[in-house]
Amino acid sequence: MSDCADRFEWSGGHPALDLVNTLDERPSPAPIENLATYRDLIEFAVLAGLVDRRTAARLQRLDSRSGSPIAKNARRLREHLHDVLAAAHSRRPARQPNLDALSAAIQAAHAARRLVALSSPGLADLRWSPAVTLEIPLHACSLAIERLLVDEPRKRIRKCGASDCDVYYLDTSKGQRRQWCSMGNCGNREKQRRWRCATR
Repeated sequence: MSDCADRFEWSGGHPALDLVNTLDERPSPAPIENLATYRDLIEFAVLAGLVDRRTAARLQRLDSRSGSPIAKNARRLREHLHDVLAAAHSRRPARQPNLDALSAAIQAAHAARRLVALSSPGLADLRWSPAVTLEIPLHACSLAIERLLVDEPRKRIRKCGASDCDVYYLDTSKGQRRQWCSMGNCGNREKQRRWRCATR
């Protein structure tokens, strides 16, 4: 696993939002794709805390060409979530085809896990079925999306206030007044832009 955490955008505060933000420089005419390959998907899932490193090492040893359709499905899943978030930001209802696609992915993810016995503290735990090993990163992302859409209050899911930035994040700030994906990036840039406009 290469140490490339910096190429992913980690301002989301939630793995599902970080997934949406893997298409960088959105909404520019030439966005940067950070989930181009199956190995990219594995790396993202590990760094986002969705897949443990032991599982990732096992996945890395598999034929990455077989994982190409799975990476493509992850990108599709990401775009369905992005469309749902964009609709919510515009105060529009989400389109049902997007919700149906997310539902199907979430159901497949739940079906890919099975109960295994534990000695403690509980009686059993959910683990990935070995029959669907290649799809583990995709399923892990699907379950993160479910947690975001079901568990997080809608008002906490925000979009960066900069007009040329489409990064989504979970606003956990006091009073929920966060405006930017990060102060070091869009926040400072927007402040400089406003200062220049005020001094003209």
